[in-house]
Amino acid sequence: MLDNDDLKKVSKLARLRIEDSEQTEFLRKLNGVFEWIEQLSAIDVSEVNLDDDLEETDSSHERADESQMTNTREELLSNTQHKKFDMFCVPKILEVSEGS
Repeated sequence: MLDNDDLKKVSKLARLRIEDSEQTEFLRKLNGVFEWIEQLSAIDVSEVNLDDDLEETDSSHERADESQMTNTREELLSNTQHKKFDMFCVPKILEVSEGS
């Protein structure tokens, strides 16, 4: 179960601002997700054969992994105003602390 300190650490890593008034609700929902995951983990799937639902003629899961260019650079960049030198511009996300 997560507590308030865990929530603060996670929200900082995820760059989320959670107001003090929202912490209880966030903790309730996150802990609910973890409880659900624990329930799923408790299910015995050792005898489940993943191929049971696939017909022998269905080979879509075995298709070749081939790279295909479906859009040109110009088409992709036409969807943004944030571009420079034919590349997307994104905000800086790394912070350097003193002593690093």
